[in-house]
Amino acid sequence: MALYATFLNRGFDQLLMDVALHKAGVTLVLDRSGITGPDGASHHGMWDLALLQFIPGLYMAAPRDAATLREALREAVAIDDAPTVIRYPKGSVGEDIPALERREDGVDVLVRTGAAHPQTGQRDVLFVAVGAMVRVALEVSQILETHRVHSTVVDPRWVMPVPASVVELTRDHRIVVTIEDGVRSGGVGARIRQEMRAAGVDTALSELGLPAEFIPHASREEILEETGLSAETIAADVLAQLAGDKVPFAREEGQKPRHTH
Repeated sequence: MALYATFLNRGFDQLLMDVALHKAGVTLVLDRSGITGPDGASHHGMWDLALLQFIPGLYMAAPRDAATLREALREAVAIDDAPTVIRYPKGSVGEDIPALERREDGVDVLVRTGAAHPQTGQRDVLFVAVGAMVRVALEVSQILETHRVHSTVVDPRWVMPVPASVVELTRDHRIVVTIEDGVRSGGVGARIRQEMRAAGVDTALSELGLPAEFIPHASREEILEETGLSAETIAADVLAQLAGDKVPFAREEGQKPRHTH
């Protein structure tokens, strides 16, 4: 079933009680997810990532390009005992973004810059980017590399449930930054933080997303700039967090992580 992401709000009860409760293998494809720009406040598909977090058994994919969209659709229709949701943004389709590595649970590692710290084995920053925000994360990584900041960029592909390897990777970095084009409150970043703490991982986490506000008409670029989601703003914030000048403070360079599990 295909629909605009914003219209899913009205179908939430049916998805919860008529589909998920009965473990029905229904696939929803959400067009115009995230920021839709000049379509205005009623059409931003910014609610789904938070709205669907507590539906038991639901799987959600956020493809980064055409290749991963086709891949996600094949994987989704093969699941016959739970609802699946695939979200993608409005606009033209950019070039495919290849992965350096695919983890066993399907998480794609897109970029690793620099070398890990010789004593701790850590890099500076882990970016966990959702769907269309992958391109922003890659741009941030390039900016940080000019400042000799070493980063990893991963695309979970399936953001619900949180893949185990995402949590494992958070152990190996001084700070984690999640970037999503949905509301920050209760979104993917918040879910990853919960899974990190449940696994005993104390790495600092910066959850970036849209404010819980009705966002007026503007271009996508203007909205990203206004909401602090431009590559330049994110890079500046990360540099401040690594320097200990902005919360959440990154783990100090050379300091080993503390885990409770």
